[in-house]
Amino acid sequence: MLWKRTRLAALTVIGAGLLGGVLALVFTPLTRRLARWVTSDDWSALDDAARAAAVGQFRLAVVQVFAAVGAGIALTYTARTFRLTRRGQVTDRFTKALERLSSSEPYVRLGGVLAMEQIVQDAPDQGDHAARVLNAFVREQAPAAATTPVAATQLVRKPDEQVQEALRALTVARSRRGGRRAPVDLAGLHLRKAQLADAYLNGALLEGTTLSEANLRGARLKGADLKGADLRGADLTGAGLKGTDLTGADLSTALGLTVTQVLQVKSLLGCQLPNALAADSSVAARLTTSE
Repeated sequence: MLWKRTRLAALTVIGAGLLGGVLALVFTPLTRRLARWVTSDDWSALDDAARAAAVGQFRLAVVQVFAAVGAGIALTYTARTFRLTRRGQVTDRFTKALERLSSSEPYVRLGGVLAMEQIVQDAPDQGDHAARVLNAFVREQAPAAATTPVAATQLVRKPDEQVQEALRALTVARSRRGGRRAPVDLAGLHLRKAQLADAYLNGALLEGTTLSEANLRGARLKGADLKGADLRGADLTGAGLKGTDLTGADLSTALGLTVTQVLQVKSLLGCQLPNALAADSSVAARLTTSE
């Protein structure tokens, strides 16, 4: 606060000095001397009328220069004020979205998810914070993956609507203008039949996640950790799997997989693949090695 007051006082003094300088140049004999210095040897050849005109033009030029400087300063402050106002608006929206996410009513929580998604899209500088909140919301609302077949039968058949919307907002392909996004962490969650088509999951942590029958068409899973993930029945048509770790993952009934996709994976050690893919000699060799 003290620094801001000091800066304001300094700017006030500078502004007053500039204004005094303009007045001195325009309304004192100094103007005539400067005009004479600018015209140099031509001054002596001018008559009184021409000299008066030269002084008037010099005064006009001084006023125009300082007016341009003042306009630039005003524009700078206007831009700064706009940024501060916009940041305050985003903070207010963020706070209201958090309040909605903590509601006991499903439709209110859904509204909070949509509000957070809008922040991710509209405010890149706050997008990472909103994405972290959405990730925490999914981890709070989605059930943990079952550890036994009996427990699996008791889990939900598909994610709740607000969880699905949060997943979509969190993983949909989006602009990276706001810099590097934090990795998506869905490790150990039960997300059966989740709709993640065209999802942006580069570098995501999905270890042990149950994504059986999930729609992952075109999903970007580059470098994702899918160790032990349940991907049975998942649609992986066109999914980018370069550098993905599928150690121990179950893709035995996954759809849309090709040999080219599978060979881009970082590790297939212990991975269960559809029979047609597992029978390919180049793929079979990868099933016993990590690279």
